[in-house]
Amino acid sequence: MRKSFPESPKQARAAYSSLDKRYTERLAISCQVRYKGDIPSQPHAGQGLTKDISVSGCKIISDRPVTRGTLLSLTIDLPDGEGPLCLTSAHVVWVSGCQFSVRFMQLSQDQRKRLQACIWKNISHTTVHDQRPRFRLV
Repeated sequence: MRKSFPESPKQARAAYSSLDKRYTERLAISCQVRYKGDIPSQPHAGQGLTKDISVSGCKIISDRPVTRGTLLSLTIDLPDGEGPLCLTSAHVVWVSGCQFSVRFMQLSQDQRKRLQACIWKNISHTTVHDQRPRFRLV
């Protein structure tokens, strides 16, 4: 009979390397987004498209670069038939050229429900980035 468990600790780490630190599913979806930096010493304003989105954050391809650590206000046009989703606290956590990722710092219960409903409505095997497990036991 064949063993189903990794034989060494190194193999065990490799078996779980596809799990990352995100606790929420990211949906590959393109939505119009406008952003503005709230701190006068870091004036950032622009627009772009989401590359992916989750209830914890999103990746944006923009027309201008932003600075890591900046706090932004976002207006996202979700494809749910409602008005734009306005978020007042999005922290820039990763930047590469004109692409950046933000973490949503303060979501109301209604905003979280709206994002989750949009993700569940649009998620399919073709919209996820990879074949990593879709849930995590903690």
